[in-house]
Amino acid sequence: MPKRRANGEGNIRKRKDGRWEGRYTAGYDPESGKRTIKNVLGKTQAEVKEKLKTAISESQRLDVSKAGCAWCRCGTGYTYRRILPR
Repeated sequence: MPKRRANGEGNIRKRKDGRWEGRYTAGYDPESGKRTIKNVLGKTQAEVKEKLKTAISESQRLDVSKAGCAWCRCGTGYTYRRILPR
C-alpha cells in the first residue's frame, strides 16, 4: 500500500510517458474562489519530491490569500495595517 501524503504536500504520480509529476495548490482565485493548481515534472520520484517541496514553499510565501494584519510602527506611534506578501 502506498504512503499517504499529508494535507498541503501535494501529490506525486508516474505519467504514461515515464516521467514523474507532482501537483500542488499554488493559491486561490480571489474572484471565483477556485484553486490554482500547478505541477512540476522530473525523471525520478526523488527529483520531483525535491522540486515539489521548493515550489510549495515559494507559493506559500507569495500567496496573497495568506495576507494578514499586524501592528506597525509608523511615525510617532503604532498602527494596525494590512500586510501583503511580496
